[in-house]
Amino acid sequence: MQHDAGTWAESEFRGTPGLNARFQTRLVQTAAALATRPQGTLPHRFTWAELKGAYRLVHAVADPDSLQDVHRQRTRERMAAIRTPILLIHDTTQLDFRSHPAVADQLGPIGDGADGARGFLQHNSLAVDPAGSQLLGLIHQQTFLRTPRPEGETRAARYRRADRESAVWTRGIAAVGRPAAGTAWVHVGDRGADFFGAMATARATGTHFLFRLAHNRKLQPTPDTPDGDDPETHLLDAARRVAAATTATVEVTGRGGRPGRTATVKLGATRLTIRATRADPLWRSEPAIALTVVRIWEENPPPDVEPLEWILGTDLAEASPEALVRYQSWYEWRWRTMEEYHKVQKTGCRIEDVRFETKERLRAAIALISVVAVRMLNLRWARESCPDASASAIASVEEIEAVELARPGKPIVTVKQFVDRVAGLGGFLGRKCDGRPGWQALWRGYQRLADILLGFQLARSPQPARQTDCG
Repeated sequence: MQHDAGTWAESEFRGTPGLNARFQTRLVQTAAALATRPQGTLPHRFTWAELKGAYRLVHAVADPDSLQDVHRQRTRERMAAIRTPILLIHDTTQLDFRSHPAVADQLGPIGDGADGARGFLQHNSLAVDPAGSQLLGLIHQQTFLRTPRPEGETRAARYRRADRESAVWTRGIAAVGRPAAGTAWVHVGDRGADFFGAMATARATGTHFLFRLAHNRKLQPTPDTPDGDDPETHLLDAARRVAAATTATVEVTGRGGRPGRTATVKLGATRLTIRATRADPLWRSEPAIALTVVRIWEENPPPDVEPLEWILGTDLAEASPEALVRYQSWYEWRWRTMEEYHKVQKTGCRIEDVRFETKERLRAAIALISVVAVRMLNLRWARESCPDASASAIASVEEIEAVELARPGKPIVTVKQFVDRVAGLGGFLGRKCDGRPGWQALWRGYQRLADILLGFQLARSPQPARQTDCG
């Protein structure tokens, strides 16, 4: 459960290594302020005194990753307390700073490089409790610069490079570590995770994996291969030959003008064995891995709509109809978690609008705001996962009172009431047909709430007597 911003910041940042007591306090205050004022540039979010303190804090940080040390430890503690499977969701996004000329030339190319865009790549690893619909935290983060591929580089030379970009997956999985006895952790990734090293790293740490498969790789023959079967069978071809074991539905989100829809899908699975390619010196000596390959496909899509198809691979052996539906659900958590998290970072917390003169100071600010983004995403999730919990679990008494005064109505008792009324400050109407509040309404609502609280504080503060000239 979340706490009000001040309590949350104290829990997630107090004790950060490398900072003296004064900067510890400044870090907690800065994080709390960012959590209550999610939108705008830093000068828009802080008073001048607060802004100077935030700048001094960022300048004092020697290792940007250290700003997440306490939060990552708290995330591990939350993970250790849960006995149902935990999902470790990994994905990479781009942070675009081409409009920041003071630092752009220190950064690397992003995108296809054709438009001169400069910035960071960021690989995030988020821990999720699907049973409790909780985002447990940011367990690991890699914010790095892309190294352009040398012209004329061969495939063999690329495999030998220690800094090849796919290594972010193996580093992220390895950084999560080994689960405690009695717990099950499952790494979830999109097609970028479809390589042998990511799967082998998960297995080596005593964890499991569920990755979307993209490569029609050659399969490893097994002793169970019947006589006459072709040992040259390829993975995706074999997956597309499976029979349906059950059916389910997938909520397809709208994108690029395409409306959202509900797709009815079939699910089937088969057991296949793969091994690393001989061209990969890092993994070719590793033992083969047996996969449960799950095909999820739409047989009768609407006219003029591309049919949905996911082919997933997991080291988990269960392939009952119930297990296939569970794997589908776990993969869907990747969409609702990582895509929403990146939206919070960029359109909510405006992480790409941060301005500092060096890339390391910029990375420090990014590390701090990335933890704040976890809280912001969890606040909306709390509306769904624990709507009837006490509003005091996510808001201070002052925040609840301010929202009640600004948006008159029934007393705010529950989490859902508080989140909806805050969104109401940002334009959410809360009608039955409106569903849950959108991000923009929440951003505007929290910003207005911060302004209202500031007004209350000013009104309650003793004012110095004004001197007047008497003629």
